[in-house]
Amino acid sequence: MVWVQEKGVTRRELVRWLLAAGAAVGRSVVGVGEALGGPSYPFKTLGEAMASAGFDPRRAASFTAAFAADVHYGHGDPERLLPPIAAEVKAMEPPPAFFGVVGDLICSASLSFGQVPGAPQKQKAIEEFKLVRKHLSLFEPRVPVKLALGNHDTYPGEDEPKLFHTVFPEHPEYHAFTIQGVHFVFLNGGSSGLLDAEQMAWFKADVAKHHKRGATLMVVVHQPSLGSVVAERGIPAAMRHALSECEGDLWMIAGHAHRNHDACFKLPKAVIVQATVTAGNPAIWGSEHPGYWVYCFREGKLVARIYKRLGQGYRVASPPPLARAAPIRLPFEGRTDVLWKVLVGEGDEPYRVETKAAWCLNYWHYNRHLVYAFPLSLAGGQARRFALLERPSGRKPRKYLTSPDGKAWHEVAAEQLEREGSFTSFAIPKDCLAAGRLFVRIEQCVVSGFALTR
Repeated sequence: MVWVQEKGVTRRELVRWLLAAGAAVGRSVVGVGEALGGPSYPFKTLGEAMASAGFDPRRAASFTAAFAADVHYGHGDPERLLPPIAAEVKAMEPPPAFFGVVGDLICSASLSFGQVPGAPQKQKAIEEFKLVRKHLSLFEPRVPVKLALGNHDTYPGEDEPKLFHTVFPEHPEYHAFTIQGVHFVFLNGGSSGLLDAEQMAWFKADVAKHHKRGATLMVVVHQPSLGSVVAERGIPAAMRHALSECEGDLWMIAGHAHRNHDACFKLPKAVIVQATVTAGNPAIWGSEHPGYWVYCFREGKLVARIYKRLGQGYRVASPPPLARAAPIRLPFEGRTDVLWKVLVGEGDEPYRVETKAAWCLNYWHYNRHLVYAFPLSLAGGQARRFALLERPSGRKPRKYLTSPDGKAWHEVAAEQLEREGSFTSFAIPKDCLAAGRLFVRIEQCVVSGFALTR
């Protein structure tokens, strides 16, 4: 802000001038607020925002859909969650084709990663779902409601969302529908972002049947993990599997991170935009919340996205950064140095010695310590390094210790570690090589896989 002070212009005057300049060119100045410490909301009404984007909802072959996420009933004042959003969405003319909630309707089906509820907690979850249902009735019948499940709506080991279906028996676990040529797919990311074989098969078959070449496809799933090979790595695998032959405008609408954020990823024949939606609950952590999105479609294409921050105003989203699309990686993919590997939840159990961490089906979270033992014969005695897929967890520093027998431990020094993204490796100590077995103790990181490498 040195330039402002030297020129004698106040912060408020600068913001007013920049917003006026943005309105003059008919677009919201999305980057202005970010430069000054947060997004701006230059439009007072949805109509003004739509006009700035060149969108008329009354025009033929046009429609809108509204999305919120992470309303988290069970935390904060419930009257400040869905009711204010419902009042605004129901007043839209014409009304949106539907209102979608992108997961985490409640808090108590699973209070944290890997947590399994007991009977009292399950009953509390059901009561939270009942209150969600009561408030969702404020939308209908004018605006149909579509729901996706999040990690707080189900729990590890719940094969079917029984708690959810106790209150919402008519809402499918996952489903799809088409509106004016735009195909929508709502998936169940469950407690860990892991789609089971049945849902994966349904997803691929549905897309193959209903997505037309060059058309718009909107996938709705709670976890925005397309860039992850560690936590919630089932989502990238699902998208690669089901969308490998798709061409057209592909979008994945997600929640979970409690912020608005776009990221782009490459598929074999298209780019998919991962659009993360911030929380609709003002009482939880996050940024730019509470609020909801209005997606605007014309002639089968998504032509504008408008965000409403409750109590402040509207802004029109910038185009997604398609040119910066990154590959969707699978665990250890492209690593020519890997001699043997195993993924958590996919064959690691024979090597697990001791775990004090949260079990998330195919990764470990809240890891106080993990102990695994790997015979070096798994790599034919050729391995010289050990690697794992991990990322930090919490504020404490990550630690890695080794032992030839699981009794005498030696910490791996920081200068011995090599990191490349989520891939961390270090040399196998000589005493472990001599013993033919490597015991590893890993602390304070989320972990999804292990490898013996050259």
